[in-house]
Amino acid sequence: MSEQLFERYPPPDVPGVSQDHPMNSSSSDRQPLQGSESLEPDKQPSMTPGKRMMIISCVLIIMVSFAFILRSVVFTIRNIRVVGVHDVAWQDVALSAGLGPKSNYFNIKEGKIKEGINNNRYLVFERMQKIFPNTLIIYVKERKPLASINYIGVSYIMADDGVILSKSRQPQNQKLMSVSGLALRDIREGKVPLSTKIGQIETCVLLSNELYDQNFNSEIIDINLSEPSRIYLTTRDGYSVHLGDSTYLRAKIVTIRAVIDELRKRQYTGGVIEATVPGEATYRPDTL
Repeated sequence: MSEQLFERYPPPDVPGVSQDHPMNSSSSDRQPLQGSESLEPDKQPSMTPGKRMMIISCVLIIMVSFAFILRSVVFTIRNIRVVGVHDVAWQDVALSAGLGPKSNYFNIKEGKIKEGINNNRYLVFERMQKIFPNTLIIYVKERKPLASINYIGVSYIMADDGVILSKSRQPQNQKLMSVSGLALRDIREGKVPLSTKIGQIETCVLLSNELYDQNFNSEIIDINLSEPSRIYLTTRDGYSVHLGDSTYLRAKIVTIRAVIDELRKRQYTGGVIEATVPGEATYRPDTL
């Protein structure tokens, strides 16, 4: 078969139509129609203000809720330790400090804790320690009762620093030393008594503590401080001890203890012991 030849003829010119008309261009050269730009991913319409605000609100709500959970669960004080108490319950210390079920780690201030504890006449605040995230350690000193003061028919219990712990019209704690001869002008719970005689209360506190430190307070039934320069002690087995003034109390009490031990060995009872000079003492029995 004879091979047929085909020849390409250009399209005829159409009157009024340019060669650049879209109909005359190839499909690869055609431009997208108007409005087709919205179909491209990188040219999507921007987020509306309402939707943006909704997302921000949700994020804020989640953050606030998380912060509330941390505050109410994680940072709430759940472990409280009190160091330094013997007769006072740790719960009473916590209440005095103002601690409660809602106490928060970040809201606890040492000044407020100190003020609350020191308002309790049985306690003295020393320091505190916070351990992240929910532990608090409180160090306190518990006042110890040392002596009993009888004043116009009322019995007052005095602590080791002179503060009055309690009062009663009935005798309290017969095992405590009794202090007599005080010229008081004011005495009340939670305060140090005031005397009209200079140095009388200071001597009372100093002597009571020295007797306690030497474990000799249980041997004394009365301390007479009518004259601070002439202190008299009365023991439970009847010895009357003249100490003189408040100087060298430690050495004087050491001397008294040694003398009384020797007198008991010799079966002497009662009498007067003069111990106004440290290291020296004389004994005068009641009956010769």
